[in-house]
Amino acid sequence: MLLELDTNKLILLGDMNGVPAPDMDRSTEKRTRNRGKLPKSFSDMEENLDLIDIWRHQNPTSKQFTHYSEPHQSWGRIDQIWMTRTLSIRVRKCEIHPRTLSDHCALDLELKNEVKGQYRWRMCENLFDSEEVRERIKDTLKEYLNLNLNKETPIDVVWDASKAVLRGLLIQQNNYRRKVRERKKEEILSQLRNLEKKLTRNPTDEAANRASKVLQSQYSAILNQELEWKIKFAKQRYFESANKMGKLLAWQLRKRKKQNMINKIILDDNIIEDPEEIENRFTQFFEKLYEKGGESSAEINSYLEQNEKKYILEEDRTELNKEITINEIKEAISRMKTGKAPGPDGLSAKYYKILEEHLAPVLKDVINNIFQGGKTPASWKEAYITLIPKTEKDKTDIKNYRPISLLNNDYKIFADIMASRLKKLLTKYIHKDQMGFLPNRHQKENVRHILNIIEYLDMRIDVPAALIFIDAEKAFDNVSWEFLLQCLGKAGIEGPYLKGIRAIYSEQQARLIINDNLTKSFKIQKGTRQGCPLSPLLFIMVLEVIANRIREAVNVKGIKIGKKEFKLKAYADDLVLSVENPVESASRVVELLEDFGRLSGFRLNRKKTKILTKNMTDQEKSQLEEKIGIEVVNKVKYLGIWLSPKNINLVEDNYSKVWQDIKKDLDTWHRLKLSWTGRMSAIKMCILPKLLFLFQNIPIIKGTSLFKNWQKILTKFIWQGKRARVKLKYLTDARERCGFAVPNIRLYYEAACICWIKEWATLRNSDLLDLEGFDIRFGWHAYLWQEKGEVHRGFSNHIIRSSLLEVWKRYKNRIEKGTPWWLSPSNIVKIKKINMAEENCTYEDILEKIDTGWRLKPYEELKDKIKEWLHFHQIHALWGEHKRLGMKEKKSWFQVEILESNDKLLSKMYKRLLEWDTKEVQVKGAMVKWEKDLGHNIDYNKWQILWTKGVKFTACVALRENLEKMVYRWYLTPAKLGKMYKTVDNTCWRCRDKVGTFFHIWWTCDVIKEFWKQIHDEMKKILKYNIPKSPEMFLLGLIGKEIKKIDQNFFQYAMAAARIQIAQKWKTPELPTVAEWQLRLYQYIELARLTRKIRQNNTSKFKDEWNKFLTYLENTQGINNLSVDVG
Repeated sequence: MLLELDTNKLILLGDMNGVPAPDMDRSTEKRTRNRGKLPKSFSDMEENLDLIDIWRHQNPTSKQFTHYSEPHQSWGRIDQIWMTRTLSIRVRKCEIHPRTLSDHCALDLELKNEVKGQYRWRMCENLFDSEEVRERIKDTLKEYLNLNLNKETPIDVVWDASKAVLRGLLIQQNNYRRKVRERKKEEILSQLRNLEKKLTRNPTDEAANRASKVLQSQYSAILNQELEWKIKFAKQRYFESANKMGKLLAWQLRKRKKQNMINKIILDDNIIEDPEEIENRFTQFFEKLYEKGGESSAEINSYLEQNEKKYILEEDRTELNKEITINEIKEAISRMKTGKAPGPDGLSAKYYKILEEHLAPVLKDVINNIFQGGKTPASWKEAYITLIPKTEKDKTDIKNYRPISLLNNDYKIFADIMASRLKKLLTKYIHKDQMGFLPNRHQKENVRHILNIIEYLDMRIDVPAALIFIDAEKAFDNVSWEFLLQCLGKAGIEGPYLKGIRAIYSEQQARLIINDNLTKSFKIQKGTRQGCPLSPLLFIMVLEVIANRIREAVNVKGIKIGKKEFKLKAYADDLVLSVENPVESASRVVELLEDFGRLSGFRLNRKKTKILTKNMTDQEKSQLEEKIGIEVVNKVKYLGIWLSPKNINLVEDNYSKVWQDIKKDLDTWHRLKLSWTGRMSAIKMCILPKLLFLFQNIPIIKGTSLFKNWQKILTKFIWQGKRARVKLKYLTDARERCGFAVPNIRLYYEAACICWIKEWATLRNSDLLDLEGFDIRFGWHAYLWQEKGEVHRGFSNHIIRSSLLEVWKRYKNRIEKGTPWWLSPSNIVKIKKINMAEENCTYEDILEKIDTGWRLKPYEELKDKIKEWLHFHQIHALWGEHKRLGMKEKKSWFQVEILESNDKLLSKMYKRLLEWDTKEVQVKGAMVKWEKDLGHNIDYNKWQILWTKGVKFTACVALRENLEKMVYRWYLTPAKLGKMYKTVDNTCWRCRDKVGTFFHIWWTCDVIKEFWKQIHDEMKKILKYNIPKSPEMFLLGLIGKEIKKIDQNFFQYAMAAARIQIAQKWKTPELPTVAEWQLRLYQYIELARLTRKIRQNNTSKFKDEWNKFLTYLENTQGINNLSVDVG
């Protein structure tokens, strides 16, 4: 029950009959020290509710007890006070007093009054849902701009003042709407008082009772609207997560609150718990962090002059310096995501999306003015900094918090345009070893590179080597502005674009958000703001300076394979170096980094920098540590993956650990009592992303037994250990094929493997292929297509190659049914060299069409591609073999969508594998049963439309789940129970006459027929036109032209209300009443309204959908002024 509470402020106290830590909380001998310890279930609750033992929190090393046990002759601290972490900052004291009236000691807890942080205004987005308010805001903005533009006032001042004017109007409108709501609440309360008087005189007055319930629902709707911003913030995925929408969300928020609440820090061995002192210490730390460094401009210039050359060409510079256009502004606004926290001005992305036509031209002039050397608006220099704790780091250390800047959205539009222009160029100019922040570059490439290096060094035991994982101290926050600007100039960025960057990096200020409180403002004089779209690109341009120095350093020896040297990989500031001759190479790297850091601010953190070694003796490791002052370790976490000198540990260090965490989460969610759909949503939202991260970075699992075990545990969670009512393949099938889209874990893994195989098929990334195939005997396509893995058994001794080839063999004949156009016969027949040839001609390059099919082009035409005559004849012979398999006219789906594309590869591959896996169950068994009951076939397209569009009439899972359960005939009927248990009577609960089949219970029973007749009659009164009474419409929601388009959404809500009324009286002879149906349907108005709010649909259409029902309700119930718009 406690886990279901949405509150984050909870105090749990009393005699717990157990202690948290026996060695500290009991006076007992070691051999019995675990006796009386609080159970594991309490520990789980402590973690999930984010509880802390407040006395122990304040007395971490003290021993004091609350109870003496005469039988055991021992003391124990079994009386405890536990509270949520958010409350701990309000504790003045927590003391244990001596025993007086009881054999237990009294505990004294004293709390301060709640500390209210400084008010931070945030725009109420709901105001823009009113057309009247929208028009008023637009008119006010138009009037303001007409009065102030093209006058003497600078454009940057006009812009900032426009935000202040609109902010004032928004505050005024919000206050007015609040007053309207209060007035309506009073009106409802007045009507409720009158009705209560009637009911006091005549408690059996059904009309007064029904009217009272309707008014109570309307009052509840007004209260909900007052809290609507919270629902908006929660977003649709949380609304869909469980029957009671807050449960899973509350669990996730508790985790987030646990991370963000700072109730204790340690400085110089002193524990600081006072909230004000914590704020002051954080402010002092970050104020000092952002102080300007002592680097000189002349030194920076001299350093950059040594090697740096202009690499940005004139034509690219011209593109950067063009005037900003209105289209660029509009595209940037369209890319903005709603629901994000705004900056200090409180104006959200919706403000710019709604007012785009009026704001875009002015914002264009503001930015172009900056490009010409004008001032930036003062509000762009401000930021709020929220602190995110680094995972698995000590949260009492101030240094372990990552500062994320909350910036004003107009500034972010400007930065987004700047970033979009720069990103196009950097893809060409930044070395391919840098995988961060650029299109089509992914962190998995770096992980794959390291695994391949380790595999290579496993074979080359004669090569001593080291992998150095560089960690910089606050890398983004320490970048010198002077170094950054000079670096950009040396790269060739000049003119208006550079003026725009100078305008940003000249003056900034910020305030921290600590425990929801704002600190005092302080200056920022260095660093790139994390949260700014432009910052990461500027950072990697700075980092490219040192990356180039390391690449060019002769005395830093990388891992050599043939002519190629593998020395450096980077993902933003996460650098990893792979070097031979470790002592000399690592020493030189450290020297280079220190020289660079002295001027740029990129300071090497020796404590957090780690080294993995290969083929080195303990003496050599010690020598390396002593020489450079960096620790050699047996395990290191890089980009979220635990790595060690032996790849064989990858599964245990990563997959096993993650799965243990998942099982722990499943156990917690089991106690949350989520709905059936909520449990499936939990798997999609919280479990799948964790596994996908591993699948995409280390696809190294062989066989399928592990996946079967995982899927079995997940399926058990979905059904809560009970018998499954829907087949697993139906659950995993895609929504468009009437499934539930529950992740098939094995297929996701196999899709990730096939996406990795893309590199083998395309043969474009020769560096990766030379490293991954350092010991292969044949070309890559020989293993993919000619089964050479059977000849060269050693191919599968490699941790990556073995798992990928296993999956490829499983699907090869389905992926390519004939000879593929991407196949390279030259790669198959060539003798494998240590370094790949750059050119590998495919059948697409060397075949031509003739009347009888396809043939190899003549040698004369292929001389440029195939140099040797003998090589040509080998390919000709191979073509004879491949021709028999057939060659299709067009490229295969695999080639077009996977090999030649970079967009959503995993998603596309998974969908294709899922389609193959569920092909035989495309027509679900439940559909066949429905058609048998109805006596006619239902077109498959109708089922698809119902499943992809029909069930989406609402975002409320309870209503959607009801319709889904109807389609899949979920409910246990007397007939079904009679088959399951021989002692159960299979006759209908209502008529007591016929066998209670599913269709009988829901439709053909004489008793239930009467209810549906009443509902049908009432629907005709509401809609004011005739509608057929058919089970397809009433039970399955299969509606067409017989219901007008404007009424279709309302019809689905009406039928859901009727079906749920029946389901709630399941196993009873009692029949729902029309009055109950009317009340439930009225309550659904709020669900419908929230659905439109969350999905940001047209609210005026919503009024049209429900006005007929409200008019009907006013006429039948005698209630006045019912409305879907409550202010």
